[in-house]
Amino acid sequence: MRVYPAKQHFAQTAKNLGVSNGVIYVRGGETIVHPDSDTEYEFHQDSNFFYLSGVNEPGFAAAYDIASSTAILFVNHVSADEAVWIGVPPSLDDYRRAHGFDQAHYAHDTESVLSALKPSAIYALAHHKLDQLGAPLQQLVDSDKLLEPLHEARVFKDEFELEVLRRANRITCDAHTELMKGTRVGMNEAEVRGRFVGLTLAQGGMYEAYGSIAARGRNAAILHYTKNNQQLDSDAEMILVDAGTVLDNYASDVTRTWPVGPAFSPECRSIYQIVLDMQKQVIAACKPHQQWEDMHILANRVAAQGLLDLGILKGDIDGIMKNYVVGYFMPHGIGHLMGIDTHDVGGYPKGTKRIDKPGLRNLRSRREMLPNMVFTVEPGLYFVDEILADAKASPEVAQYIDFDKVAAYRQVGGVRIEDNIVITESGNENLTNCPKEVAELEAIRATAYQ
Repeated sequence: MRVYPAKQHFAQTAKNLGVSNGVIYVRGGETIVHPDSDTEYEFHQDSNFFYLSGVNEPGFAAAYDIASSTAILFVNHVSADEAVWIGVPPSLDDYRRAHGFDQAHYAHDTESVLSALKPSAIYALAHHKLDQLGAPLQQLVDSDKLLEPLHEARVFKDEFELEVLRRANRITCDAHTELMKGTRVGMNEAEVRGRFVGLTLAQGGMYEAYGSIAARGRNAAILHYTKNNQQLDSDAEMILVDAGTVLDNYASDVTRTWPVGPAFSPECRSIYQIVLDMQKQVIAACKPHQQWEDMHILANRVAAQGLLDLGILKGDIDGIMKNYVVGYFMPHGIGHLMGIDTHDVGGYPKGTKRIDKPGLRNLRSRREMLPNMVFTVEPGLYFVDEILADAKASPEVAQYIDFDKVAAYRQVGGVRIEDNIVITESGNENLTNCPKEVAELEAIRATAYQ
């Protein structure tokens, strides 16, 4: 039986907290019912609680006595009447052993168990309920200090977490590859998205990691397009599919863009190849002690040269970079931390400021890359009318853009390619293994029409 490393996660959080005594207390999520009905929302566990417990059920809590290194799980008590509807739960000892705790008690005993520890302080999260502690223990609560140390612990994945992330990526990549084989003119974006969900659930995925994107043609210029309701009616277009699954509460986040027809149009192939070059050069550069924003700048430089070669940009590359011209074609950041949450915590350590420049201002992380951090690498190029209108209105930027050439590529819409990597001691490991080379994609797409 694989045991969730709850105690190790508590210990790392306590180390980051920097205190030698006191109790860490966290509370899990509760079942939520639709207003004026008896229908429950699908349960999603509180991410911070899951990291410290591994429990994916409602009504639980957990605590860690720092001085004695004792991890305590508080289990939701299921009455005999409730068991008729939801089944008989595991025993307290089963829960304790499965999640790596030293003790397990029912949640209604929280106050008496923690009072016996005589804590000097209780470190909790501001958004967690504290009613089970009782009034005397609530007087000891410090809800200001825990969040940042906990987030920092979550930034660095242990081998248990990395193995789950590898499996989540395998499931996601299998689904993307099957979609590449089956996408045809006449399908609807909704069918593409639906097939992805079905394929990942069939392999053990829990649910979508985020609102999946299946964007044909110009819809791909909408970064978070989730309507997914238009027909694929042209084999000259591409479809961008940004979709991941959640496995054991850990996310995958993968994007692939491929032709709706059996091959890329010349314009689509040109833009796609630039994005692929951006991604490959950034992944090759990802290693310990590099700064994440430098990866974004590298991607911009590769894009600038590619767009210069196509004639979409003009002038000198240093001027293009100085004026952040590529930011009008790639308005998002190069990627983000990933883990329990798709956009995982810890991207901006305390005191770190955003860079208020096109593209860079939307970076979801600014920090030094270190071993066991997991990042997405997701360069893209898009032809967004509103953003390009802003570029045209700025003489400093417009001088570097051939807008007649832009018009010739407008129907491309957008291209994004996204992999998930973990930083290693000497470089990185790419967790994402599904086709992305032009020749690979066209070979797969040709079979869709045979």
